[in-house]
Amino acid sequence: MLRVPQRRTESVRASILIVEYRTRDYLAECLSALERSEVPRHEFEVIVVDNASPTPAAKVVRRFERVRLVQSRRNLGFAGGNLLGLERARGEAVLLLNPDAVPAPRWLPEMLRLLRDPTVGVVGCKILHPGTRVLQHAGGVLFPNGRSEHLGRGQDDVGQFDREQDVSYVCGAGLGIRRDVIDRVGFLSPAYHPAYYEETELCLRVRRAGYRVVYNPHAVLEHHESVASGGSRTSAFLERYHEGRMRFVYRNFSPAELLRQFLPSELAFLARVSGAERRICAKSYARALLSAWRVRAGTPARGDVAGDTEAPPGA
Repeated sequence: MLRVPQRRTESVRASILIVEYRTRDYLAECLSALERSEVPRHEFEVIVVDNASPTPAAKVVRRFERVRLVQSRRNLGFAGGNLLGLERARGEAVLLLNPDAVPAPRWLPEMLRLLRDPTVGVVGCKILHPGTRVLQHAGGVLFPNGRSEHLGRGQDDVGQFDREQDVSYVCGAGLGIRRDVIDRVGFLSPAYHPAYYEETELCLRVRRAGYRVVYNPHAVLEHHESVASGGSRTSAFLERYHEGRMRFVYRNFSPAELLRQFLPSELAFLARVSGAERRICAKSYARALLSAWRVRAGTPARGDVAGDTEAPPGA
């Protein structure tokens, strides 16, 4: 079980954790959108973690007096940055939000509405490309080889994904989970440093614990996709993606599942991708086996926090 930071005693309804790395130019729009939330501002807190970003977030955050800024001395990755935020979170619900995302005013109340259901462990949202009705995400599906895919990706949103539904996983760009669920199943694993598949494993653990993972189409945000990673089809992205995928497979599949499910699915997948991607996959098999249980790089340690500027009392 992952170590879960203890919650501070004075709680609020929700804590929104935003990990900034090379996304400073989008952060102000994200924070401004949260100020327009239909949830009263005193009922939720916003914690921005500057993850040793080459685009420091301090100047932007100072414009929002009710936002807490935590500055890390090193890049802890997506999981580790969120763990720094979780250590300070007071919310009964914890929301992960990308800094390059713009939530609609009803995003937060809709996320919290579903989290009131005790059978629900994780809630995801409808994600659109900015300024369009083109879908990025309407829930996620997992294939037997661990490959992940966003439902509706690239489709025009004409209401075909406007029903709440249980899904295999949801995207971490806008994800909600109750604190009592975190206390039971753990949080994002630092083993996926720097990024990819942390939320997928979290959703799997939540489902294995008997909770539902639910896509909520009424919680909507726009997302400037792949700002920090540099693009979703670059070689660098594919190397990180497939290594993350294989870490997920090694950590969560039994030997029987590897033989009966993963192997035939993986062979069929390799047969239809490019030679360059096959070579990336081949390298990922060994690399992931060596790194799938390493957590040091993504685990916050004493001395990592260079600054912690709390919001004013009563904010």
